[in-house]
Amino acid sequence: MGSEEAKAVVMAYHEAFHRGERQAVRELLADQGAFMGPLNSFSSADAFLDGAEVFMKLSKKADIKKIIAEGNEVCVFYDYTTLVPSIPVLPLASWFKIDSGKIYFFHTHFNPMPFIAAKERGDVAKALQALT
Repeated sequence: MGSEEAKAVVMAYHEAFHRGERQAVRELLADQGAFMGPLNSFSSADAFLDGAEVFMKLSKKADIKKIIAEGNEVCVFYDYTTLVPSIPVLPLASWFKIDSGKIYFFHTHFNPMPFIAAKERGDVAKALQALT
């Protein structure tokens, strides 16, 4: 797989994730892989989606700063804005590996402390309630 194809898979994932389109995201993930973040790690795509669902629901904006693609690997650097006013814009870096059009490796990096603090204060629950 070339860089442009890998980049297209990652961008489709990124756009679907931040629109909250769980099924579209799932279709881009290999059934098994390594899906890691600062709060949890998963080897199953379905378990990853269950864990990441709150981030999908709370996504307000993802402002991409830089994309680097080399072969089947893609890194995306972006600012993530949530619907939770007390969570500042979070800079994220995500590293993906693609095989046969599916993401089988995903490792995202960000400082989880603002999210954890907002969850402890009940701000995340309030934002999720406001969505229903």
